[in-house]
Amino acid sequence: MSTLRVGDPLDKNTDIGAVNSAEQLARIRALADAGEAEGAERWAPACELPSSGYWFPPTLFTGVTQAHRIAREEIFGPVLSVLTFRTPEEAVAKANNTPYGLSAGIWTEKGSRILWMANKLRAGVVWSNTFNKFDPASPFGGYKESGYGREGGRHGLEAYLDV
Repeated sequence: MSTLRVGDPLDKNTDIGAVNSAEQLARIRALADAGEAEGAERWAPACELPSSGYWFPPTLFTGVTQAHRIAREEIFGPVLSVLTFRTPEEAVAKANNTPYGLSAGIWTEKGSRILWMANKLRAGVVWSNTFNKFDPASPFGGYKESGYGREGGRHGLEAYLDV
């Protein structure tokens, strides 16, 4: 995490850009503070944040449980909450135990496990062995409180067609 570059999101060398508003920055701070107050261990590398704009340092939480707000709410900032699991079934149950379902990622060497887990996860996008890579021809949208409908791809266009 200490090698992540914070800065101009239009610069191809930047890893983490600015937060979109003062309100969102306040929400990220409040959730991060709640995670720490609820007993999760917080780690953020020392990094220089730009002097203008809305910035939050990349932050990692360990010791997180399902009871923590940072495990149940969408933060939309450079914050990672780490939960542990013993079995793939437990991982799926924990991932689905939230009112949100925008995206999920599966990291495994077993192709059959990827397909099984992707089918069980209630998320709009499920990546395997990568994260945040989009195919513009594929539909995108969340489940539950993370969105309504789909955009992009054929599914996203169907709402605008009368056929």
